[in-house]
Amino acid sequence: MSVAVVVDSASDLPNELADALGIRRVPLTISLGGVDYKDGSELSREKFWELVRSSSELPKTAAPSPSQFDTVFSEELDAGASHVICLTMTKDLSATYQSAVTAASAYSNRVSVFDTRTLTLGEGLIAVAVATAAQAGADAEECQRICTSVISRIVTFGTLDTLENLRKGGRIGAASALLGTLMSFKPLIEVRDGGIEAAGRVRTRRTAIASLLEKFDHRGPYERVGLVHAMATDVESVLAELRAATGVDDVVVSVMGATIGTHAGIGALGISVVLQEPK
Repeated sequence: MSVAVVVDSASDLPNELADALGIRRVPLTISLGGVDYKDGSELSREKFWELVRSSSELPKTAAPSPSQFDTVFSEELDAGASHVICLTMTKDLSATYQSAVTAASAYSNRVSVFDTRTLTLGEGLIAVAVATAAQAGADAEECQRICTSVISRIVTFGTLDTLENLRKGGRIGAASALLGTLMSFKPLIEVRDGGIEAAGRVRTRRTAIASLLEKFDHRGPYERVGLVHAMATDVESVLAELRAATGVDDVVVSVMGATIGTHAGIGALGISVVLQEPK
């Protein structure tokens, strides 16, 4: 008997890492050019960005239905899992959490749903921590404790080449203060308490990256570090600098998928870290 871990596709986990840890992903729906795709399963990250480059319209996203979560919960329990822990992106920006809660209500105490209060690889790193513990034999109670603990220790900052996608999608929140200088500045954002907050603005991409890295320099020690990007051309140099800033060599690197990429836009880059648990 084991604990199964389920996430939504907004977690942006690398496929090989999710598969190695047995993490199941429930896809959001992406609509582009009049066609609906299941994020990740019917639309790869590479294909998504190809379509975005050739389309003049902003893709639309829709949360998974309760039945999609129900199918995965049922499959995991039927396969022998003693408990399912489901992690979702922040409920402040998506109905995904509510769909998972609705599906979980049919399984009494065998499914636990957590709002991670974060996005993209921040959610993914929480899932990695829980799934790693589950693979090592942690029971449901310990996995739930780890989940709650890591959620409280996740820190996510990012930089965008533009806020236009967030504005069009209506997801800009408190970062709206930056809209007046959209064309003149590169915005820094923070995912805080489940929402997107303005974290500063600079004039160049290079300065934006430097400012982003400063958020993590000497902030550790770190338990896990992740770097996610929307086809950014400078990712290798950023990765080298991130390793130096955090002192962590084993950084999880992933291409941003359609769910978050739709709103972030090409060139977006995010860093998520899990601070070490206090002793």
